[in-house]
Amino acid sequence: MTAATPLVTAARARLRDIPAYRPGRSGAGPASGKLSSNESPFGPAPAVRAALAAAASTVGHYPDEYRARAVLAAQAGLPPSAILLTNGSDELCYLLASVFLAPGRVAVLGDPPYQIDATASLLAGATLSRVPLRDGAHDLDAMAAAARQAALVWLPSPHNPTGTAVPASDLAAFLRQVPADCLVVLDEAYRAFADPPGQPDIGALLAAHPNLVVQRTLSKDWALAGLRVGYALAAPELVEVLARARPPFSVNALALAAIEGSARAGAWQAMTVARVREQRSLLANELGRLGVEYYASQANFITARLEAGLVGPPLAASGLVVRPGADLGLPGWVRISIGWAPQMAALRAVLRELSRAGALSHPAAPDRQPAAGEQARR
Repeated sequence: MTAATPLVTAARARLRDIPAYRPGRSGAGPASGKLSSNESPFGPAPAVRAALAAAASTVGHYPDEYRARAVLAAQAGLPPSAILLTNGSDELCYLLASVFLAPGRVAVLGDPPYQIDATASLLAGATLSRVPLRDGAHDLDAMAAAARQAALVWLPSPHNPTGTAVPASDLAAFLRQVPADCLVVLDEAYRAFADPPGQPDIGALLAAHPNLVVQRTLSKDWALAGLRVGYALAAPELVEVLARARPPFSVNALALAAIEGSARAGAWQAMTVARVREQRSLLANELGRLGVEYYASQANFITARLEAGLVGPPLAASGLVVRPGADLGLPGWVRISIGWAPQMAALRAVLRELSRAGALSHPAAPDRQPAAGEQARR
């Protein structure tokens, strides 16, 4: 192996503050549960699978996104000119950062953040203004204050990695406080799993705030994670600017066909959301009964104060894998994606067994004491 060239050495130095992404691992065994990546436990709808099969013969042509944009626009109640398709919602993060951030500009984000927001901001040369979460949720007053000196605010709701959502009334008040020359990126990847107060009227907010961009994905409730489909909702003028920076044909033909198929799959999506919410409630109740602290989640996962090194081996023996919180900025915690009923029953059984052995009783993790005003649920 040859030594790193000066070019590589310089690149490493420039990226020294950017952690490498660690994907969730897959499980193996009787339950075969990958509960580490917040994927859908049910897969795409039959109508979507049929659309994918029918589109296989079209991949010799460059994709045409017109019909897919129309489908998403109709679902959102907005004109197609307010939609920008991207290769997963992460591409939108990088587009926004490359267009609106630069050395000397500030990006505001919660701490811990959704890591891609921080990575995209740092790659653009921006300075990060990290605002500690309170009770796992965004401190909106502190973020609004920081926004007065910022170019962009990243605001996932529900938040990843904690799952907490910003109530619609609080979001409206926050947006009124943010200067018009600061962009607010509202990431709604997990919107479908939230209670009604966590699902704001996006059409009204966009009409009132031209500096708002809403970020969505079809990876979660629509189960298209492997096809990488994301999109932005924003003022048409803002969409036009972002479209100039987006690579042509960044969303492939099969992904576009899946979007079109989703127009006929509303019942499947509703079933998926209902089953996930049901299993999320069962897990929250079990954690509470066992005395395990957790954040009250509005997403398709629950983050609990459990040591990954403690719960990982017995879960793996049952074919289950969860995400260590250390990967997400929450050492001493794990993020548990909500799977289908047999997987979740197996997970709860493992937790009960650990509790009976006294393994779940532990003091607050010394490497992450709750911040001022922060309390997780018991």
